[in-house]
Amino acid sequence: MCPECSLLIPRQTNNDNTPIRSSGVNTKSNENINFKRGGSSLSTIQVDTCEEAGINNNNLLELIRSVVTSEISSLKDEFKSAFVPLKEELISIRQDFNSIKESLDFFSSKYDSLNSRIEKCEKELHQYSEKVSEFEEIKSTMQSILTENNNREQWARRSNIEIYGIPEQKNENLYSILQNVASKTSIKIDPGTDIDFITRVATKNKNKDGKKCKPIIVKFLCRWKKDEFLAQARKLKIRCNDLGFSNNYNNIYFNEHLTSTNKTLLLSVKKIAKEKNYKYVWIKNCSIMIRRSDNSAVLNISNMKDLNKIV
Repeated sequence: MCPECSLLIPRQTNNDNTPIRSSGVNTKSNENINFKRGGSSLSTIQVDTCEEAGINNNNLLELIRSVVTSEISSLKDEFKSAFVPLKEELISIRQDFNSIKESLDFFSSKYDSLNSRIEKCEKELHQYSEKVSEFEEIKSTMQSILTENNNREQWARRSNIEIYGIPEQKNENLYSILQNVASKTSIKIDPGTDIDFITRVATKNKNKDGKKCKPIIVKFLCRWKKDEFLAQARKLKIRCNDLGFSNNYNNIYFNEHLTSTNKTLLLSVKKIAKEKNYKYVWIKNCSIMIRRSDNSAVLNISNMKDLNKIV
């Protein structure tokens, strides 16, 4: 505030005892004011009143208001200029936020869908597990039935022998062939009392000449007779020419009459025994036996699971 204007502000001192100047005094005549004694030695201050400067209270307020308004407007412009990039940044952030929100909504939807599918899969898996359990029970039951049926069928064949390698002829007499074989052994066979039946059965196997040779099945009425005949016939190692088939030196094989299941099992046992260097594989009472060496234990193989015994 200028010195002239500061003079307009009333002093805060108590001037109740100050005498009142008479109205006849001309206030404008005192232009020079000496504030200290000895005015001749002090500098004087020229004071122009606000009225002389052409400024009154209203003009002063307008001036202040104008200055303040100008400053505020300037600050406002500066703030606007400063907030423009901030506003743009906020818009960009809002857009990013909206994009993130859309992504979250999308993932939330996908999560709900995935969660629903997982629940469905878990339900189906549970049902599948139950079905698998039922299937395993059925499978176990079926396996038991098949095993029991195979054992029953093998038991029915306990008195049978299978002769493989004898050439098939027209109008052949199988009883005569059997008698011819028995003549090579020390066992006498009476077809009327010792044999239940004798026949040829179909086969998929071929002989060395590439021809299918149906094996001969002989059912004995007495099991011990069958065992004796089988043991001696195997020892003789009879060939076809020994039975009158000239120029035919093929071996004739005498075996236990195994079921198709046990024949398949026997082939598997022989294959593994060869791989594991087992020395003996044989059939005893329609059961498959295996032995690694002369001093090792004998293993009885009755099903496919027993193949794990061969180590």
